[in-house]
Amino acid sequence: MKPARSGEAGNDDPYAMIHVTFQTRTVDAAERLAVQLMQRKLLLFPTMDTDHEELLFADGVLTRTSQLLLQGMSKALLYRELERNAMELLGDDLVRMHAVPITNMDPEAQRQLLEQTVQP
Repeated sequence: MKPARSGEAGNDDPYAMIHVTFQTRTVDAAERLAVQLMQRKLLLFPTMDTDHEELLFADGVLTRTSQLLLQGMSKALLYRELERNAMELLGDDLVRMHAVPITNMDPEAQRQLLEQTVQP
């Protein structure tokens, strides 16, 4: 099995869903991104975690950097569009992003996700 390239779900299943995380530097950046993605119907069920620190160990010293996590759900086929929107809107305020497949979900949330996000 070849690894998926950035932005690929590994298949073309229109029902494949992902849980996506955006790491940002500021509350403002996370909120701006959330608004844009929701307006464009790219992200559903968003949450924001304001108590997140990234750890860096360099030269024998542990450094903590405050970050914010914007998380939500979308269709796997929309990952590239999510990525493009985040990079264009936030630039250097986007620390990184990633997504993981959703393997199980309650039926009502699944229905909402499939019906209320834009069609890829």
